[in-house]
Amino acid sequence: MEKRVLLAFALSIIVFVGWSYLIGPWKKGQTAPVTPPAGQEAAAPAERTSAPAAPVRPALARGKKSAAEIPAASLKDIVITTDLYTATITPAGGRLKSLTLNNYRVGSDPKSPPQELVTTQALQELPVATYFLDNAVPGLADAVYAADRPEIRLDAAKPEDRLTLSWRSSEGFEVVKTFTFRQDTYLIDLAVTLRNLSGQGVEDALVLELTSQPFSQGGRRYSFSGLGLLTDTGLHEVKTKKIAKEMAEISSTAKSVTWAAYEDQYFLAGALPSQPNKTRVKAEALAGDGVRLELLTPPVLLAPDTEKTYRYALYYGPKDYQRLKALNNGLVRSIYFGWLDLVAKPLLVAMLWLHGFIKNYGLTIILLTIVVKIAFWPLTAKSYKSMKQMQKLQPQVAKLREKYKNDREAMNREMMQLYRTFKVNPMGGCLPMVIQIPVFIAFYRLLDYSLELRHAPFWLWIQDLSAPDRLFHFGFKIPYMQEPAGIPVLTLLMGASMFLSQKMSPMPGDPAQAKVMTFMPLFFTVIFINFPSGLVLYWLVNNLLSIGQQYFINKRAS
Repeated sequence: MEKRVLLAFALSIIVFVGWSYLIGPWKKGQTAPVTPPAGQEAAAPAERTSAPAAPVRPALARGKKSAAEIPAASLKDIVITTDLYTATITPAGGRLKSLTLNNYRVGSDPKSPPQELVTTQALQELPVATYFLDNAVPGLADAVYAADRPEIRLDAAKPEDRLTLSWRSSEGFEVVKTFTFRQDTYLIDLAVTLRNLSGQGVEDALVLELTSQPFSQGGRRYSFSGLGLLTDTGLHEVKTKKIAKEMAEISSTAKSVTWAAYEDQYFLAGALPSQPNKTRVKAEALAGDGVRLELLTPPVLLAPDTEKTYRYALYYGPKDYQRLKALNNGLVRSIYFGWLDLVAKPLLVAMLWLHGFIKNYGLTIILLTIVVKIAFWPLTAKSYKSMKQMQKLQPQVAKLREKYKNDREAMNREMMQLYRTFKVNPMGGCLPMVIQIPVFIAFYRLLDYSLELRHAPFWLWIQDLSAPDRLFHFGFKIPYMQEPAGIPVLTLLMGASMFLSQKMSPMPGDPAQAKVMTFMPLFFTVIFINFPSGLVLYWLVNNLLSIGQQYFINKRAS
């Protein structure tokens, strides 16, 4: 029974890893197999039934040169510099042209370029565009704004500043976009003021458009990237290829939108409307796994000589748990570790707390693994003790199986009598292991998905705990092994420790089970070759602690 639960645990890990690799993270929120038109609206409150049923992007104004056709060199960009990021805004549509993170690099090499979160290439696809849904003000979709300053530099002496972009149509309709930047946060406030000085009323829905492409190329296939939404019905993450299918169910149940974003494993690019219950979201999948998001207001009714302002908060930055939690605006929900999130989050908090003292995430993983192992020591000891008791009964169990091989009912009855005689609980080794499985899997998710381990060095050749460990790069490809190919020292040590732990454990009486368990260390070694070194380090340390505990228990028993 004990070996069966160990086998079940090992198979659970295999299934879990396979699911993560082939399918990706679990989707949050509700879904239904409904196939709406591409670009289906999301999170539309019921009272907004008067809004257009199938809105479309407005065509570029006729008779005027569109922003997409204006040579980029002729548009003088506005550069905003802070300690956290460097942003560039183009007058063409008042769009965000670039935003690079100063504290995050593309690669683990300190000389690699800073991480870029605006990876769209075409000028007309740059994010933070504003226009009317039905083109009530011709020319707004491709407006070229006038900026009140050429650049902004923030520092401790000047922690906050504003950039104002203004545009006025030939009929007298004025749009003012005001960006507020702060030195100590990735949040950017955006106010869009509409002034109707045209002499005629205007009625239309305002659209804030955010278009994003993947933040990096060649990422791990099983990590999530796509649409993220936090609504009153919960958190929803939708792969780009499923947007058209799954947005219908979200829109039919959600009545408000807290934030909408494009996100991947480590970064987030999105917006938070100031009026969540008066905002609709449309989403459309683009080529190259990109997403176009449109945040729509209710229909705006502007009489002559009136104005109205809509406010948003933009977030282009990392999924840093401590930063996002401090914002207290729901963005911390984007950090999600699957169905064991309630277990993984406390482990994340503990890891961050320990790192405040240790300052090395590799050592932090080792210490946290020790803490978890100590917490489960009584359960593990009970499991090992039960396994030893069961091992002593194996000869008698084998005789009963042989004697009653044609009568399963009688065999089970005699076995239960045997257990009662020797006061052995056949489930004694099972339940303690089952209780620990959720923690093991949650720890796995944490170490595989945590931003904190991205490019974090440990020791010697392990300079990136989010990448597989490789020593002495070969300079050529090896099938299955993620590049760069090299000697996976940590993984081989993990496999060896698993083999030793297995040799110290009682082997199951069933020859088929024994054969499966014999190949398990080799199987896990192959799987872990491409896993992040931080995860392999945890598994290795956990195996070594198990070996020590097993030795201690065996010595006491003898």
